[in-house]
Amino acid sequence: MIAKRSDYVKVYQRPPTVSESIVQQLKEDIIKGVYLPGERMKILDLAKRFGVSQTSVREALKVLQKSDLVTEIPRKGYFVTELSLEELMDMWKIKEELWSLAFSWFAERATDEQIRKAKECVHQFREAYLENDVDKAFEANFALTDVILEGCGSRKLVSLLQSIEDQAKRYRYLSLEYEDNLRVSSQYFAELIRAIEKRNVQKTEQLIREYIRFSGSVLEKNYNNIISKMRKRPRAPVIQ
Repeated sequence: MIAKRSDYVKVYQRPPTVSESIVQQLKEDIIKGVYLPGERMKILDLAKRFGVSQTSVREALKVLQKSDLVTEIPRKGYFVTELSLEELMDMWKIKEELWSLAFSWFAERATDEQIRKAKECVHQFREAYLENDVDKAFEANFALTDVILEGCGSRKLVSLLQSIEDQAKRYRYLSLEYEDNLRVSSQYFAELIRAIEKRNVQKTEQLIREYIRFSGSVLEKNYNNIISKMRKRPRAPVIQ
């Protein structure tokens, strides 16, 4: 048997640049509340924290600005973007429309292997719920949505949702602690996988719409508590 050329070719993935590494770390910090909504991102402090040039930090902040995670105010600098409750509720309505498309197309177009991967993510989320592990649940939740985006078959939809989720994740992360959210989320995910396995597009769309409305209602009811909890979480290191 003659081996294919592709059997010998290793896919080269270049290492991330300094700015890309900073972007990923700051994105995670913003999502988990290390930097608060409205907080100034001090370029000099960040350069000292990461041991890099101020230019690299500025490049990273420009990238985060494109995701609306930070906002540049002329002559004042960069600040973590604040979202009002009204803005968040608008975002959740947009999420409902986009994710209903993504899940429906996934149910219709995904390979059996992609469905298996999605099912494994749902299993991991259930384990996290049983362990009451919010961090693990958060990771499983977004591992699942990554699989859905991979299998939905629309690069444009992926781009739109990734932009929205960069904003939504920091509120979603803390909202998992409220209103029995882990248990209800686990139940919805299990039902979604059953519908997807049956290639039931209509049921899949119905369930994901119901679920996003539920998660939005949790956020709406607990918005003030979530913001308060953000302010009490461990802070970014102070650079002397």
